[in-house]
Amino acid sequence: MRKAAFVYIILAFTLYSCIKPPTYSIIPHIEFVSVSAPNILNGYRDTITFSFTDGDGDIGIGGSNTDTTDSICCGIQHGDSSCLLSPSFNVFLIDSRDSCIETYASANVQPAGKYKAISGTIQVIVGMYNTKCFGGCPCAFNDSVNYAIILKDMAGHLSNTVHTTPIAVGCN
Repeated sequence: MRKAAFVYIILAFTLYSCIKPPTYSIIPHIEFVSVSAPNILNGYRDTITFSFTDGDGDIGIGGSNTDTTDSICCGIQHGDSSCLLSPSFNVFLIDSRDSCIETYASANVQPAGKYKAISGTIQVIVGMYNTKCFGGCPCAFNDSVNYAIILKDMAGHLSNTVHTTPIAVGCN
């Protein structure tokens, strides 16, 4: 009986030692997953979901920085990307219609276990607005938006940029 228990313990340690940690880059990598509604009415909310991987497990804004005095929407015309430097936000959605950047703060994600590398999904709830509601048929889906998404980790590394599928926004 003791021999069998010893063999099982050795086998368990051997299998455990064979588990390889994920090898993600310390620069976050994101992939677009979905939008909850590809057609939505003006003023309603849509949920955008994307996945991420991060090799050093530092997703979030860090500390207790709750400064929300930064602009929640700024243009990137002529190369102005100062919103991306804000310490208060780490999720950025760039509107294809006017290059406006909507800023969000994700939860601070802490690695669990002995490996720092993490992966997961983030959902962002976005208020959808039709910029053409006053210029056309009040019931038409005559406006469409794609968002470019960027994620920043606590070290300031910016992820790759991914794009949502088109979202048609109709007047109500």
